[in-house]
Amino acid sequence: MKRLLTLLFVLNSLTTLAQQTGDYTITIATTDPSLNGDSLDIYFHIPTTYDAGVASKMILGFHGLGNPDNSNDIRNYLSPLGDSLNAVVVCPDPYLQDQPRSEIVLNLAYDSVMAWFNIDTNQIYITGYSAGSDVAAQYVFGEPTHRMKGFIWHSPGFFSSPDLSNPQEIPPVCLCSGTVDFVSIVQTNLLNSNNGLIGAGFPYLFNPIPGVAHTMEYSTFTQEMLECINFIDANSSNVGIQEWTGNPVSIYPNPLNEGANLMLTGLDGDVSVSVFDASGRVVWTRQLQSVSSQTSLPDFRDGLSAGIYSILIQSDKGRLTKKLVVR
Repeated sequence: MKRLLTLLFVLNSLTTLAQQTGDYTITIATTDPSLNGDSLDIYFHIPTTYDAGVASKMILGFHGLGNPDNSNDIRNYLSPLGDSLNAVVVCPDPYLQDQPRSEIVLNLAYDSVMAWFNIDTNQIYITGYSAGSDVAAQYVFGEPTHRMKGFIWHSPGFFSSPDLSNPQEIPPVCLCSGTVDFVSIVQTNLLNSNNGLIGAGFPYLFNPIPGVAHTMEYSTFTQEMLECINFIDANSSNVGIQEWTGNPVSIYPNPLNEGANLMLTGLDGDVSVSVFDASGRVVWTRQLQSVSSQTSLPDFRDGLSAGIYSILIQSDKGRLTKKLVVR
């Protein structure tokens, strides 16, 4: 009984601490054997405008091996961004170059924050710097436990072969890199046409920062990150893919070349299909009645220029969004 009361006291103390605003650190014990009994330090910045009665945005950030090289510093770099967005900034300590343990840390931090704060799960951004950007990238491009609204890939390092094979499940990506950053792998690996972002089936923005090397320590950092956030917001018509309760839906071919018909599989009943361009403007819409499991849209390509589009599907099964490349 005494042990239970002690545990409840600790949990209540953490919850009370987590309701404060400003900068602080919370240390939680971990039981996962993969972490070898290590405790987890989570560095927070809570804007003074945070209101527990209103669901807030969240920014997850991971430090690298350069500047910043610890969770306290990256929290400090991201704090003005959190203030601008009225977003909770969360920076757990990763195991750099040890992805399995880093993902355990990421999920533990995510779950803990959900218990302590009122967070909108459709308004979570993930970012990282250098090797920490590698941690975030492998999470987003892999099979993430928690989906993010968007990913800001800053001065990436150590990550040379991203898997872009399932573009419908990848959120908008903003790639930041200094134009004199010779450590980052941007110039050699990420901006190529074979296995890189060029031609990828999801929205991305390359944001080069003039005269900046391998660091987050530059005067326009917050403004550059806000540019990324605005791009993500403009290209995220619906993050809540879990709202869909029907069968899995596929679209093909993707990319869609001129002369090909777009096919949708997995739909049934009455369905509304709307298409948005990169600016969020509706460019095509149809009300489909009594559709079967495989539906052809022969006039879909007419009038659409090459680019990346969001397809919003709605029915009594809910709503979900798919990304499509038109060539």
